[in-house]
Amino acid sequence: MWTHRFAILTACATFMLLLIGGIVHGTGSSLACPDWPLCFNQFFPEMKGNVFFEHGHRLFASLVGVLTLILCGLCFGAARQGKRWGLRLGLLAVGLVIFQGVLGGLTVIYKLPTLISLAHLCTSMLFFALVLSIACLSQPPHERLAVPRFSYRLLIATAVLCYLQITLGGLVRHTGAGLACLEIPFCKGGLLPLGEHPLVMIQALHRLTALLLTCALVASTLLLPRLSGFARIIKQTLPLLVVFQIALGLESVRSFLGLVQVTSHLGVGALLWALLVVELWLVRPMAQATEVSTEIPTALASQQGGVA
Repeated sequence: MWTHRFAILTACATFMLLLIGGIVHGTGSSLACPDWPLCFNQFFPEMKGNVFFEHGHRLFASLVGVLTLILCGLCFGAARQGKRWGLRLGLLAVGLVIFQGVLGGLTVIYKLPTLISLAHLCTSMLFFALVLSIACLSQPPHERLAVPRFSYRLLIATAVLCYLQITLGGLVRHTGAGLACLEIPFCKGGLLPLGEHPLVMIQALHRLTALLLTCALVASTLLLPRLSGFARIIKQTLPLLVVFQIALGLESVRSFLGLVQVTSHLGVGALLWALLVVELWLVRPMAQATEVSTEIPTALASQQGGVA
């Protein structure tokens, strides 16, 4: 239980760190400290102006790093108690958080290169998913809900599409393509205007992927059987959350990238990703034999109904 609770705490801290990172970029504070890991050669510089956001982000990232080390120790304890995932996931969490810190440093040293900044975001989402996975694996023993194999595969595809959409969102942000299309909902009169400026294409692709993700979320929700417990709450929340996310995306354009709107857009995107990851750990694909055995009575019932 301690591992489970501490993993939830670390996941919450990681989510807060994601939001703070969004505020750093949104306020133009990414290079407020020209050196790394110190800020103006100080561990505690004067925390005012943009330095407050940038160095505050670094300090909070250090806190998440400490939490990850403690979580790794708890995972080792779980491994000693027979949890085979404990050793691997604990070490992977530490490795990811170190790699994330290095990426953050390279982002400052090389003055915000797009690829490194994008890798920084992508790694943070992978780390977020890993900590959530540790929280799910370390919870008290429970039976994962069996769902049809096709529904489970569609849910995996939806999670992958969500991660791709977050990556595209990061590309939009770090290339300055946020206002490449001021039209709503289309971009230069179409869904994917080929031959336009690359920034326009990036923005249009982000919007098109949002449409595909919405369809995938709705389809996966409709195809999942009746669930119970927290899985049921997630199933009901995801479609509402994706509608809210689309509204935030449109409002971000309408407000010319307002700080609240853009940061909320990032936060809801991370929350969608988190809920999909957790839902995948709460359900499992139904055994093929079980699927056949449940289909046969249904088919017989329909035939009997037709005969009657």
